[in-house]
Amino acid sequence: MTHACLASRWTLPLVTVTVVLLLGSEAWAQDERAPTLERVERSLAVMGTDLQIAAEGPDRGALEKAIDAAEAEIRRVEDLMTDWRPSPLMELNEAAGEGLHETPPELARLIARALDIGQLTEGAFDVTFASVGQLWRFKKGREKLPAAEEVRAALTHVDYRRVTVELDNGRVDLPLGMRIGLGGIAKGYGVDRAMSVLLEKGVQHAIVNAGGDLKVLGKKRGKLWEIAIRHPRDRERAIALLKVSNTCVVTSGDYERFFEVDGKRYHHIIDPRTGYPATGCMSATVVAPDAAFADALATALCVLGSERALALVSGLPRVEALVVDMEGRVQASEGLRGFLRVESSDDG
Repeated sequence: MTHACLASRWTLPLVTVTVVLLLGSEAWAQDERAPTLERVERSLAVMGTDLQIAAEGPDRGALEKAIDAAEAEIRRVEDLMTDWRPSPLMELNEAAGEGLHETPPELARLIARALDIGQLTEGAFDVTFASVGQLWRFKKGREKLPAAEEVRAALTHVDYRRVTVELDNGRVDLPLGMRIGLGGIAKGYGVDRAMSVLLEKGVQHAIVNAGGDLKVLGKKRGKLWEIAIRHPRDRERAIALLKVSNTCVVTSGDYERFFEVDGKRYHHIIDPRTGYPATGCMSATVVAPDAAFADALATALCVLGSERALALVSGLPRVEALVVDMEGRVQASEGLRGFLRVESSDDG
């Protein structure tokens, strides 16, 4: 079966979860009936970011083994989808222009899903951005601002609609000169997979947090998980405080990796339409059932800008968002407005 973009594909989460956003005193009350549980936490570096995994349960040894398995799983995903070192994704990019290339089925499925999200967001999320994104460097001390003519030439290879995926046999066709980058979805996918492994191991309460892509399961010491959303220009200030369970909260923003030239900020979220860093929002936070979709959508919202971002989210079931526009104004979809800790704009 050759892949065709179907915007509904994203509604099939890797882990079935339900968004729980509670207001009022009940959301803040300690559950006195909660049993005493062991807690195991681990921090490590993976997928280009810091990863924290924490789990609670009655058996410390079982928790350690579950976290071992979850760590191994997210490292497996990194090995499959990284574009920083040799991987099946790198092999696919190197085969661009050679016709259909056989890839691991899992990689083909995630690429197909990314193409669907590209259609849903009208190209604001486009994994072929890497064709132009490779011109940019954001690593400290090695920053690179590409020449305008380089950007214009590379943009001719950016268009998710030109990618062909055959899901039946895991083959993908990239046109000559095109590259795929999964940085806007692979980290969220890795979080989903790590949590899936924890569930398979019987864990009922956990958090997996990969540099702002996080997924929570159950509760933390008998209470809902408390997630603070911080302002992109004042990281000490929380603009919202979410109480959640069994869901994902993902934030993308222009503060993560950037450099400045002549007082202008250049950051790593590239607008696929222009080849330059997005100017839609400073940051976007998405609450959704699975992290892969939330990861991709948060990236797209930073490109779209607050008005179009919130209009898109309003039509998506079980999805909420909070955005900070380029003037620093905070706006939120209907389901998150009660969690804002600052005055929002007239529209928010």
